[in-house]
Amino acid sequence: MHKNDLDTPYVLIDLDKMEINLATMQANADSAGVSLRPHTKTHKMPILAHKQMDAGAIGITVAKLGEAEVMAAGGIKDILIAYPIIGEQKIDRLIRLAKQTNIIVAVDSYEAASAISRAASRDSNCQVGIAVEIDCGFKRVGVGPGDPALDLAKKIVQLPGIRFRGITTFAGHSYDTVNDKQLHDISAHEGHTAVETAHLLRENGIAVDIISVGSTPSAKYAAQIPGVTEIRPGTYIFGDIMQVANRAHLLQNCALTVKVTVISRPSADRAVVDAGTKVFTSDGDDSPFGTGRGYVVERPSLVLSWLTEEHGMVIVPPEHQDLAIGDTLEIIPIHACAVVNMVDEIAAVRDGKVEAIWPVWGRGKVR
Repeated sequence: MHKNDLDTPYVLIDLDKMEINLATMQANADSAGVSLRPHTKTHKMPILAHKQMDAGAIGITVAKLGEAEVMAAGGIKDILIAYPIIGEQKIDRLIRLAKQTNIIVAVDSYEAASAISRAASRDSNCQVGIAVEIDCGFKRVGVGPGDPALDLAKKIVQLPGIRFRGITTFAGHSYDTVNDKQLHDISAHEGHTAVETAHLLRENGIAVDIISVGSTPSAKYAAQIPGVTEIRPGTYIFGDIMQVANRAHLLQNCALTVKVTVISRPSADRAVVDAGTKVFTSDGDDSPFGTGRGYVVERPSLVLSWLTEEHGMVIVPPEHQDLAIGDTLEIIPIHACAVVNMVDEIAAVRDGKVEAIWPVWGRGKVR
């Protein structure tokens, strides 16, 4: 099947570009002497997690317990859940999962760690890895670096049924940088903060195996900090306009596009396509290239100006007056991770030919 035979809207992955992205990030990690533990919230598919591990990744990262369950069912054996697990129902699921695969949970409170400990210690066949998440400036979750992290770690290492593994952090504010120096400085601070906190723990007799940092924007810089053991980029596998804007990805290597059809030409300067916020979502700022809510491949002067639930409104300049009802376009989205979570399946394409249709098994797994 050719990609032109796919009905729309349809999400496509260019396999050649994706493979370049996989190899590039793995080479970045290898050259820095750190491990790669990619965040699979971007693609939510075990088949792509296996491709990342085949390329050299040591394991994966997920955001939610439901994503971890999907990945474990798909044969992934080393999973970091970069999200506090709170509540009896979730902890019961976590314990079941920890019996079948190696699990590490990032926590920022004694309450979270002790609840996991109580559940894990009831089963002699279960041990859950725990890492302390520190806040390096993003102000989302995470205990303070230094002494606050040490105080929490001292309590955690006394708990039965768990194994203390180390430190995680996330410099989400790296997405707001406007130049390479800002990005470098925030990324370096992320790495140094994590390493210095780990050193403090070790000085106090607490073993630290993992110092885990980095997003797609910050990974290449944070990886260079001596002592960092692993990086956790996610969106790098596809790229998107958000990552291009953050200087973390090349536009020509963006592998994920949304194929859409022109369904209306209400006026000479306007067209409407068959995908709105229920495909592209409303996440992220408009394109820095002046192309609106995406970037139309091969017709970059078209502007996806605004969206309703099922409609995408396109501004059509004079040079594209040939755009007709029934024509198809491919659009690089603002945020690939959000788009993937909106669809049931994705087409894997090489040289225009559909090699596979991949179900998005982790779609909607937000619990």
